[in-house]
Amino acid sequence: MRLTVKEALSIYPLSEAKLVAGAEGTSRMMKSVNVMDAPDIADWIKNGEMLFTTGFILKDSQEAAMRLLQRLDERGCAGLGVKLGRFWQQIPEPVIEEADRLKFPLLELPFQFTFSDQMDALFRAEYDRSTKALQSIVEKQKRLMQFALRKGTDPNVFAGLSEVLGCRLAVIGSRGHVLFANGDEGPQPGLMQGWPWKPVYSKTKWRAGLCHRVPIRQQDEEYGFLLVFTASPHSPRSEEGLYQQAAEVLAYYMDLTYREHIHPTVQDEMKAVMMQYLNGKISSSDLAGFAAGKGMSLADESYQCVLTTLEPTAFSSQKLLKQLHRELQYNPLMQLSSAHHFHVDQGILSIYSCPAGKDSGERLVKFLTSRFSDVIEGQRAKREPEPRFWISKMKPGLSQLREAYQECLETRKLAIRFGMVDTALQFDTLEFAYVYQHVPAEVMSNYCDKLLEPLLRDGEANHMLMLTLEAFIEHDGLINEAAKRLFVHRNTVTYRMDKIASLLQMDFKKNNDLLKLKMAFTFRKFLQSADQKRTE
Repeated sequence: MRLTVKEALSIYPLSEAKLVAGAEGTSRMMKSVNVMDAPDIADWIKNGEMLFTTGFILKDSQEAAMRLLQRLDERGCAGLGVKLGRFWQQIPEPVIEEADRLKFPLLELPFQFTFSDQMDALFRAEYDRSTKALQSIVEKQKRLMQFALRKGTDPNVFAGLSEVLGCRLAVIGSRGHVLFANGDEGPQPGLMQGWPWKPVYSKTKWRAGLCHRVPIRQQDEEYGFLLVFTASPHSPRSEEGLYQQAAEVLAYYMDLTYREHIHPTVQDEMKAVMMQYLNGKISSSDLAGFAAGKGMSLADESYQCVLTTLEPTAFSSQKLLKQLHRELQYNPLMQLSSAHHFHVDQGILSIYSCPAGKDSGERLVKFLTSRFSDVIEGQRAKREPEPRFWISKMKPGLSQLREAYQECLETRKLAIRFGMVDTALQFDTLEFAYVYQHVPAEVMSNYCDKLLEPLLRDGEANHMLMLTLEAFIEHDGLINEAAKRLFVHRNTVTYRMDKIASLLQMDFKKNNDLLKLKMAFTFRKFLQSADQKRTE
């Protein structure tokens, strides 16, 4: 039997009983009911038992009755029901007060019903409840089987599974990141307590109910954990079995999604063909034809490429690259737009479609840095190589895929050369440097000296003005962004820029002057990079 005292009081004929004390303790769980009138009754009571009595052993002493309540409470008794009319006409007030203090449910049982009438009704109610619960689990198992037998993959598999089970779910990936959470079970305090977890089924208390933590595994591959949140603080074995079956179904779907996109054989073949194309050995039409034969349609609309590498040593962790690749494929939170992801020699090459032909560079920067923030912070804390993302300009068709890939490589090369630490960078931000990277160093130096001469003179004031101007140019002339970069008020930046304009005899509202400064600071990065190499 698993009923709370409150639930038991709703079952006839116990519903005719009167709760005279201990209302705050009616959430106690009743596991069984016993009838005893022995003097040593407290020594025999079991945890979770509800005790019915005629009051024979209580009738002579209120103090003894109060001590009995204390002993029953210590033993974990669910409550005490006293049948009035034979030995007690009413329960003494001090006993009621003590039961209230202990938050121990104390009942006046109806005289017209026998103990067996009430016990039989409770057991019948528990049997009916258990039968209905079992029928519900069988029905869920049937729906779960139908869900598992669906052909193809379901993009809303997590939400669909939650609907089948009728519970709130969270799915935690293999590196401790939240893949899915419905309701308010998202990044709640305590949700990831104790991570990393052992890959075994376990239960923990969660609010008023339970959190069932089930490992998601397919053969030797571990995909994470399924968390099922239930309102009841107790769960039958059949229910726990259902959640384990759900985790198996989820593992099947996640493995299927991964294998459909990147089956080892298909992936190896696709990588070989992709590298042949990127190295100029086959045409874009050859690549498209091969991909179509594998059920992939590449770049039917405008797109942008993202090259994901691990820096500073790009090949230091193939395991982490595999995890990132797999997550890009099946994690629904990673689907900014339709995309294909391929292993290439330098890392992971992703082709993201651009809805409505609109450049998605800024969205990709925010999206990738946000979604992989936990990986980045974790790797950084361990001082191990972290993911970085190099983003091309938007391209209209597959024929320019090689060009987009080269833009990703150039972005990476220039960012490393200039010592830039941005996690995600667009080719747009370094395109100027790409165009002018082959200008002779002497020409660069002369140009900077002439243009910036008033700021190159020795002095702390000039140095601060130079830093301010650099921040202003790097942030496309946005005062607020430059102020954030320098950790000063925007009015300070405005004052300095007025002074700089006067010294350089420039008007920052003119594109021509801004272009000159953009070129000058690009040249300075090249020169600084060259100086650093000479000193190493």
